[in-house]
Amino acid sequence: MTPQIFTQKYTIIQLFEDVVDGYEFSSDAWPLHSTLVDTFAINWSVDEMVAHLNEVLSTHATASSTVTGSDAFGAQKQVQVSLLERTNSLISLHTVVIEVLEKGGLKLNDPQYAKEGFLPHATVQKHAKLNIGDKVNFNAISIVDMFPNESPYGRKILKTLKIGNAH
Repeated sequence: MTPQIFTQKYTIIQLFEDVVDGYEFSSDAWPLHSTLVDTFAINWSVDEMVAHLNEVLSTHATASSTVTGSDAFGAQKQVQVSLLERTNSLISLHTVVIEVLEKGGLKLNDPQYAKEGFLPHATVQKHAKLNIGDKVNFNAISIVDMFPNESPYGRKILKTLKIGNAH
């Protein structure tokens, strides 16, 4: 059996819980969130990624959406999710973040779920979930280290960036 090789990857999310930069958690214990950009590698350092994203997000509008339903993702439909409406503001935010990251050599694990394939959702967590009719705001994005301390089973919030004049 070939050993699995892990490389540095990131994910960009909107947190729906108060979590500080530096917060670490296991891969099966995420805080409640919605993924804006699924797992990727990039040529930029974290500092370069933060600088480029900050430059664009500082003047970008926040986004909002509403939970419209539920579904199950995965090969065995094992991942329960709350589906979010594909609002213009949310699509715009997703698109601008992808465009910035592409300048740094973005390599998505699953490119079919970006741009036109972007399916906004929040995964149901053991301790929390979004319900149909809930309204959510995207006013800050968080960069998640998917391989902190060389652990493929850990996760770490590296940096949270405010969008526009969000407070």
